[in-house]
Amino acid sequence: MRDVYISGVGMTPIVSRTQTPAHVQGGRALRSALADSGVDWSEVGLLVVGAVGTGMSSAPLVLHEMAWTGIPAVAVENASATGTAAFEQARQAVASGRVETAAAVGIGSLGSLLMSRAAQDERAPDLISVSGMAVPAVSFALMKQARMHRYGESADAALLVVEKNLLNASRNPVAQRDRALTMDELKSAPMLVDPLRRVESCPIGDGAAAAILTSSGSASGQRTVRVAAAVAETDKWHGAGAFMPDLGVTGRVSAQAYEQAGIRPGQLDIVEVHEAFSVEELQYIEDLGLAPAGQAPSLMTDGEFHIGGRVAVSPSGGLIGRGHPGGATGLAQFVEITRQLRGGCGERQHAGARIGFAQMIGAGGVNYAHVLIGED
Repeated sequence: MRDVYISGVGMTPIVSRTQTPAHVQGGRALRSALADSGVDWSEVGLLVVGAVGTGMSSAPLVLHEMAWTGIPAVAVENASATGTAAFEQARQAVASGRVETAAAVGIGSLGSLLMSRAAQDERAPDLISVSGMAVPAVSFALMKQARMHRYGESADAALLVVEKNLLNASRNPVAQRDRALTMDELKSAPMLVDPLRRVESCPIGDGAAAAILTSSGSASGQRTVRVAAAVAETDKWHGAGAFMPDLGVTGRVSAQAYEQAGIRPGQLDIVEVHEAFSVEELQYIEDLGLAPAGQAPSLMTDGEFHIGGRVAVSPSGGLIGRGHPGGATGLAQFVEITRQLRGGCGERQHAGARIGFAQMIGAGGVNYAHVLIGED
């Protein structure tokens, strides 16, 4: 397997709702990524589309936004990790030598998916009817309660994540949430599932993201970004499996990713994680080896995970600030990390960023870890 590089990235703004069809958004993100890469569309040998809630023919519809070059196009779906799954399929095609250049695009809205489910029910929809019996907020409220019991964390500790990520999102022109909130405002927010407040849950919206992957460095003269590690796993059985995700899996995939890339946790500069709920970021910071168990809140208070701190976690604003459109979510992580490693994030730039880590999970227990390294 040969090295794979991200030569270009692009995305549309994430908004609460748009009338622009998902495949049109995907075409816009793809053209932006091509322009960023310096690669011509005729050089792309494979299109992989990660699509959520879009129905049939998602990949051909995105393809039809471009010139009809006859390349193969395939759609994948893997819950919140759909965009990451598309990236990984494209990466493997380049790494194996199947193609020299591949494009990964993420489209589709979780909101559209849930509402389409609700429309099939003649009764008035409620949260359980549109999302299934496994309501995510319940599982992560239990995770928060478990941390409060195990480490003595206060119910407000996870609000530190929200405060940081909304501040980051307020500086991100493509983020869905564009206003920072004070801690007093966060503490007064209504409950969603006790002890999780509504502000501790990510918004779902519409948007698209894309990446161009190649077997050689950037054709545009920008800093080369190499995919140094790629690991995927599913949950293993554990005693609390009926109520909570496998809390060991992020530690397992991150350890494998560090070994593949030949790095240590302390070398990371940029980290993007799946914090659909605030408590997840605390948990994953510790799982990634960036803090001892139970110490993430105190280190966050000290600014260690802010832009300009020891390692910038969720500098894009994360799912809580940037938004969680579904198909584009995983690819949006690669967009942010690539731009950070190139030094192109303006007022939210983390100085000297060279190594990034993307962690993504999806319903049903799919888990991905990628290490990206900026090379001169």
